[in-house]
Amino acid sequence: MKQKCTLTIILMLLFGFCWARAAAAHDMWIEVRDYTPAPGEEITMTLTYDHHLPGREFLSKEYLHEIYMLRPDGSRTPIQSYSEVEYKAEAAPAGTGTHLIVATQKGRFWTKTTEGYQSGKSKKEVKEPIACTYSAKSAKAIINIGAPAGTVPSKPLGHDLEIVSLADPGGLRAGDFLPVKVLFKGQPLSGADVVATYVGFSREKNTFAYATKSGADGVAKIRIATPGAWLVAAHQKEPYPDPKVCDESSFAAILTFEIQ
Repeated sequence: MKQKCTLTIILMLLFGFCWARAAAAHDMWIEVRDYTPAPGEEITMTLTYDHHLPGREFLSKEYLHEIYMLRPDGSRTPIQSYSEVEYKAEAAPAGTGTHLIVATQKGRFWTKTTEGYQSGKSKKEVKEPIACTYSAKSAKAIINIGAPAGTVPSKPLGHDLEIVSLADPGGLRAGDFLPVKVLFKGQPLSGADVVATYVGFSREKNTFAYATKSGADGVAKIRIATPGAWLVAAHQKEPYPDPKVCDESSFAAILTFEIQ
């Protein structure tokens, strides 16, 4: 029994160490002011670039690739910037149902040199490179206008790393499980570390309320412990295609939603 307990502790420490490394960089996610707006109400949000929920730092607009909203019928609604850190949809559709907000960050290099980190430059563009990472991030947020309806959140969008919600959070309550599928370049990612947290759980960096792994089919189940705004994250790394340019590619995907 003592050996079994010791092994369990070691595995927990190793898991925590791996996640501390995986989550060391800033992540990007969408924080919506109201995840359940009324029909016709404007939908406002921020693109957070931080370590904890809710965030206090925001993604600079120069690094944003695109942001838009998918209606229940799959059509796109543009999202506009209206302040330094806030965005809004032109107007919520008159119809009800489940909508998906999508944002992707421009991929960029981070290269460590003898003089510190160089943002946006590969190993070929700096002097005395030590290590280089190419970073790509994507984010989704699920909102419900009226009763949950439609299948938009469960459809893959083709991001390099992607979290696909297999159930509508609008129909879940505390104590339920949210199944999600992690896809890497369109294929189920087995053994992916998937973490989740909610507003009010902790203000410590990279601290999560729930952690699990995806199965062979890429599916992981998140236990919803409490009502409120939630965040689910996954990360993946692989060698960069050309080692002369950079050493590794790092991908992050984050899903946000609210449980009533």
